[in-house]
Amino acid sequence: MPGPEDLVPGAPAWVDLATTDVDAASDFYASLLGWRIEDTIDERYGGYRLFTSDGRRVAGIGPRTDEDPAPPHWTVFLLTFNAATTGELVAEAGGTVLFEPTAIPEMGVMGLAIDATGAAIGYWQAGGMEGFDAFGELGTAVWFELAASDFDAAERFYAHAFDWSVARGDDEPRRATFTRGERSFAGILDASATLGPDVPPSWSVAFGVADVDETVDRAVAAGATVSVPPQDAPPGRRAGLVDPTGAPFLVASVATV
Repeated sequence: MPGPEDLVPGAPAWVDLATTDVDAASDFYASLLGWRIEDTIDERYGGYRLFTSDGRRVAGIGPRTDEDPAPPHWTVFLLTFNAATTGELVAEAGGTVLFEPTAIPEMGVMGLAIDATGAAIGYWQAGGMEGFDAFGELGTAVWFELAASDFDAAERFYAHAFDWSVARGDDEPRRATFTRGERSFAGILDASATLGPDVPPSWSVAFGVADVDETVDRAVAAGATVSVPPQDAPPGRRAGLVDPTGAPFLVASVATV
């Protein structure tokens, strides 16, 4: 995966956690992934905080709003040069814009939508903050994937709304990877056989760790639960977890990149 200077439109540029207990979740991820917690950016945005790794911004966290019916969750934000235009493309592609793009002073412009398959996806127009200072390495986000209920609809949506060009694999279940040149940025998984009324389509984020099994043990000891036991899945090892506040996430060997 590329470094932050190589972020391209349509690629994941940021992730953040909306949770019911910011303090507990902050402590959990700081301990598990070696992150530091920066002071609140602006109380107008509900006490939003930044996670840093070696002084570099890697993720955000804030309280879940009363208007958000979903349980605690991580949101993936894709880079755009124009959030207003992206909102129009989202609607044309069969998605739903949840609110008009919101300017974050000195940082950028944020938008949030539901894609054509029912999954939440954010988009970010860079200002003072382009996005990740670091990703694709230990202690940072290393992969992003949509579990889609309608694989073909997901491909069409992201091609139109975010100008994705994808490479398809030959394995089952079907997968498509958003690529630019020789680089892979994010994926779509055909999850139609496993999703149901109680498991809607969603984006997931994987964080890079040195030892997946040891990280899972520490996460469970800290109050997390295992959703997917550690397993080898080329090109690396990964596991699914649910943090103590109820938000799902993945941990993966950096070889997954």
